[in-house]
Amino acid sequence: MQRDEKIIVALTGCSHALSHGYLLIFPTVLLLLQKEFSIGYLELGVIGNIMTFTYGLGALPGGMIYNYLGPKKLYLFCFLGSALTLILVAISSGLFLFTAGLALLGVLGSIYHPLANSLITSKVRGCGQALGIHGAAGNVGLASTPFVIGLIASYLGWRQAYLWSALPGIILSLWAFFVGMSPREEIKAVKPTTTQKFPPRRLRAYFSLPLVLLFLTNMFQGFSFNGSLIFLPAYMAKRTSFHLFSLDSVAPGGMLSAIVLGQYGGGILAQQSRLERKMLLMASLSFPFILAMSFTTDLLLLIFALFFFFFTFFLQPMNNTLLAQYTAVEMRGTTFGIYFFLSFMFGSLAASFCGFIAQRFGLEWVFLGLSSSVLLLIFTAFFLVKIERPTAKQQSF
Repeated sequence: MQRDEKIIVALTGCSHALSHGYLLIFPTVLLLLQKEFSIGYLELGVIGNIMTFTYGLGALPGGMIYNYLGPKKLYLFCFLGSALTLILVAISSGLFLFTAGLALLGVLGSIYHPLANSLITSKVRGCGQALGIHGAAGNVGLASTPFVIGLIASYLGWRQAYLWSALPGIILSLWAFFVGMSPREEIKAVKPTTTQKFPPRRLRAYFSLPLVLLFLTNMFQGFSFNGSLIFLPAYMAKRTSFHLFSLDSVAPGGMLSAIVLGQYGGGILAQQSRLERKMLLMASLSFPFILAMSFTTDLLLLIFALFFFFFTFFLQPMNNTLLAQYTAVEMRGTTFGIYFFLSFMFGSLAASFCGFIAQRFGLEWVFLGLSSSVLLLIFTAFFLVKIERPTAKQQSF
């Protein structure tokens, strides 16, 4: 990679970590919120649902206006706005204002994924590798946020956890202001893949059979993933007997979540060919472990959770790379917008779904319910393999 490409990868990597980290503050302080507001798992699930719903709401318009406003303006709007919103959440006086703040945080964060993926695929030549690094950095945020926020919330309370989280958003915005984000000159010379048959101006170009299947795989993966993220800290705190540094259940739950969320390998496979088959394999390998999480406790639960997230983390960079392969450059921003819009909107329902299951049947049944989404993911990945063209090759970006 050239220097400007490395800067883009570094910036988007840190931004990806922070974007996901902001969403994980809520599940990490879930037990503290339950105590302060005296509400049940269902109500907490609905609040999480609202946040993740709005996180998908802006993905489509964010992708569509990418080519009009440019990446830098969208980036600053996303992270400076998120930092201000975190401060408002921290000083919110009641449950209604707290929920409204989380909803706004979701809207502002929803811009990020279509923005970043479009920026990477139009700026960096080693697109597959860059997306893998980008995904890995996002997982660093997923892994570290429960740990850091758990410690802050245990000692200072959940409000301080939200307040201090605004600082990295401000720092990244200052960095981004001085980074060049214009697409490289030769990007217009990239030809669309053979699977693209229609002019990108036509709506049906965005809903060819391979793209629809990729949308579905990302939706089902997002559902199981979001549901796991929202309830994993509380689930680990309740279902394990680990006690770390004499802290309450919030910090250990976050720490244990950090351990199981720290595995990643999709960037390696995203550089290779026949990704459709590899994606089917990773989805199939993850299924028995999420199923087993409902029936185990302590160390065995930790091991099964680790393996589930290890395999499921392969899917996102592989799916993102496939989406870029199946789309022309000029339609990529909108396609990524549709892609993340559908995924986050559908995935947001997982919070209410899990909250209902936890309140009605108990926390131990949450991951049994989520395993159904992984099963549907396997079916859609299987159909994607079946329509794979024998002559399809890895596209150079």
